[in-house]
Amino acid sequence: MRFIALDKLINLYDGYRKQCVVNRRELLLIQENNELFLIQSSCPHMHWPLITADIHKKSIRCTKHGMSFNLVTGGPDNHAAKDCRWLTLYPIAYEGDSVGVKLSDLISDPELRI
Repeated sequence: MRFIALDKLINLYDGYRKQCVVNRRELLLIQENNELFLIQSSCPHMHWPLITADIHKKSIRCTKHGMSFNLVTGGPDNHAAKDCRWLTLYPIAYEGDSVGVKLSDLISDPELRI
């Protein structure tokens, strides 16, 4: 299982956000309240970038349409959004002094393997 480093642990702080593309997936690494989250980088509702989204109590709120998603489950927080696609979450991996993701956690289609 190949590890892909996204950043050094020393660079992380509350409010940290970094967009990355790994294996054709657009990811967003976030640190909020000393917790790290790795999610898809755009809102599943209308594909608006989440880099400037508001985060409050483990929920991320898209600035475009106000859709809110739980950073732990990926599910929509808005009751009116029950038919909305869920936010894709990815497991965070650590290796040495780096934080990242295992390539195997990004692969759902064998044709995307690198």
